[in-house]
Amino acid sequence: MNGEVRATHSRATGAVRLLVALWLIFSGVRTLADPRQAVADQGQPLGVLLPLAGVSFTLGVFLLTGFMSRVAGLILVCLGGWEWVNLGAGVVPAVLALVGLYFVLRGGGAWAMDIYVQKVQDRARRKAALNAPQSS
Repeated sequence: MNGEVRATHSRATGAVRLLVALWLIFSGVRTLADPRQAVADQGQPLGVLLPLAGVSFTLGVFLLTGFMSRVAGLILVCLGGWEWVNLGAGVVPAVLALVGLYFVLRGGGAWAMDIYVQKVQDRARRKAALNAPQSS
């Protein structure tokens, strides 16, 4: 039973990660594809929107692959906090910060590259431990 609950939470975390990643990529591409329209829609200067779009796109790619999910979550918390303070309180910055905090605490969930990287590192450590000379 506990394994089923853990697997379900991991899949739910993975699904949330994928949805947030796709949303970040989409919003970044939309801003980068037509910056003038993004300035008109959001009412923010171009000097603010372009870096935000670049960070959003990059975080989206990292979250989509599940590589360094906890670090991406921490950056997402910072991004949401920065948007909240500098661009005004809103639902989107609050959700970004909360979802980022969730990723920092839970990791990337199912289908994350972090899981496979950890397995390779564990295998290398076990192999190194077996090959290490024994001290008397």
